[in-house]
Amino acid sequence: MFHKGLSKELVVKTAKDLIEENGYANFSMHMLADSFGIKTASLYTHIKNMDELLTEVGKEILQEQKNAELSAIGTQTRDKAILALADAYRKYAKEHKELYRFIMNMQTAANSDLKDASSVIVEPFMFVLRGYRISEERKMHWQRILRGTMHGFVSQEEFGYFLHYPVDIEESYRSAIQCLVDGLRQEEADGCHEE
Repeated sequence: MFHKGLSKELVVKTAKDLIEENGYANFSMHMLADSFGIKTASLYTHIKNMDELLTEVGKEILQEQKNAELSAIGTQTRDKAILALADAYRKYAKEHKELYRFIMNMQTAANSDLKDASSVIVEPFMFVLRGYRISEERKMHWQRILRGTMHGFVSQEEFGYFLHYPVDIEESYRSAIQCLVDGLRQEEADGCHEE
C-alpha cells in the first residue's frame, strides 16, 4: 500500500540517518518501517529489497564524502590542496564514523552499481593531483597511495592503536601527509613528467 508523503528518496535518507545513529549492525528494515510508523511490507512499494536500499545508501554516502572533500579543497592547489583533502577525509571519517565504516565495508566488486558509484571517491584525489607534473599513470598510483595512507591512519586511530606514546596524533597525521607531499615533489624533480 502506498504511504502518503513517503518516497524512495526519503526512505534512503532515513535509512542513512538510522545507520549513522545506530550503526549498520543494528539496522533493519523493521527499524526503518518503525521510524515511519508503517509496516515493513509498506517499504517495498518504494524500495525493491535490502540490497537495493543499501546500494542507494552507499551511493549517497560516497557522494556526500566527495562533496565535503571538494568543498574543503576549494580553489587551493598542489600541497595546500592535498593537506586540505587529507584534513577533510579524516574529519568526515571521525564525524561520521558509522557511515565511513559502512562504505569501507561495502563489497563493491560483487555489485556493479556500487562499483560504478564508488569511483566518485577517487575524484577529489585525482583533482588535487592535477597540480603535479607527473604522468597520468603515476597519478593513478598516487591516488591509491594517498587514499591508503589516509584510510590506514584513521582506522588505526579509531581502534585505539595510537595511544601507546604521549605524542600529538594531529602532528603524526600531518607528518604522514607531508611525507607524501614531499614524495610527489621529489617525483616531479626526478622528471616523471607528463608527456
